[in-house]
Amino acid sequence: MTAKYDKLGLEFLYPENWKLIDDVSGSPQVITLETPDGSTTWSVHLYPRETDVDLILKEAIDSLQQTYEDIEISPCENSFGDTANRGVEALFYCLDFLIRAELQIVNTEERCLMFWTQAEDRDYDKQKLVFKAIAISLLQSLKPDSC
Repeated sequence: MTAKYDKLGLEFLYPENWKLIDDVSGSPQVITLETPDGSTTWSVHLYPRETDVDLILKEAIDSLQQTYEDIEISPCENSFGDTANRGVEALFYCLDFLIRAELQIVNTEERCLMFWTQAEDRDYDKQKLVFKAIAISLLQSLKPDSC
């Protein structure tokens, strides 16, 4: 079954057993979903439309590099349906687990979105379809254009 988020001009569907953390008081506004065991997260960070995409990625990468040692960062490009985006993939160890995170930037007519997904590397590919479905359901409620 699915639950529906409908706030801030955003709508998206997500698994009903995932925990929603809605931190929209800061800048950027962040909406996070976690699996019941907390091992997998999906989040969307909301920025003003005119925000520099390169700056968003640099700040996110800097944050990861300050938190984790021996982190590998590589560029990656994906798409959500017809919506192209760009971003980075990060691999790092947390405790004894290899973690994969992907940060993807999408510009829409009204704002810039950064999707941040994260899971154990061995589980990431299984979760990627869920991550993509959540993002596509959000983007279908908006009018995206290219970065």
